[in-house]
Amino acid sequence: MTYFPLMLDLRDRPVLFIAGGPETEVKLKALLEAQARITVLAEEDHWNLADLAKEGRVRWLPRGYREGDLEGFFLVVSHPRDKGIHPQVKAEAERRRVFLVAVDDPENASAILPAVVRRGELVVALSTSGAAPALAVRLKERLLRLLDPEYGELVAYLRRLRPRIAAVPSFAERRRLWYRIVDLALGELDRDPEAGLARAEEKVEEVLAEVQPWTR
Repeated sequence: MTYFPLMLDLRDRPVLFIAGGPETEVKLKALLEAQARITVLAEEDHWNLADLAKEGRVRWLPRGYREGDLEGFFLVVSHPRDKGIHPQVKAEAERRRVFLVAVDDPENASAILPAVVRRGELVVALSTSGAAPALAVRLKERLLRLLDPEYGELVAYLRRLRPRIAAVPSFAERRRLWYRIVDLALGELDRDPEAGLARAEEKVEEVLAEVQPWTR
């Protein structure tokens, strides 16, 4: 199966989480980090749901899934203890045109969760299209060793440069400048992950000084 990769902005969007499976805590944490407006269906509280509800971070309904629960949601993540409910959840999701992540059950899902590497605003998502999630996890571990935290700092630095480079009138020159800067920074990080970013910033400033007349 071929999937279309997509990054979703879930901030303040209503998301239903049908909880109970062994990775409930991990999935819940990811939704909280995404700042979604989360409703949790869970018969038991093994994940501090009561406290999270008191803090206003989730809405907790202490029960399992019922027909009609998907109404009004932007996304549904289903990770119950018993995956036998998934065909029913999928049927309702299809009727309501809501994407359904049925964890560890790709046959009943319309979306899947990738393994994710985060370094600040740098996000790398890995998926085997549901065929071998363990492989995606192992590849994620390799990428974590390859992508040091400095790469997240590099993204933050490049974000700060955007207004200055946007002032260059020519699109072709802006593109050339971006690739020159990125290649320079990556080269310095390859040579010295710890001190490379500081050296790269110095060299980037020299490059920007060269093109400063373009922005006048």
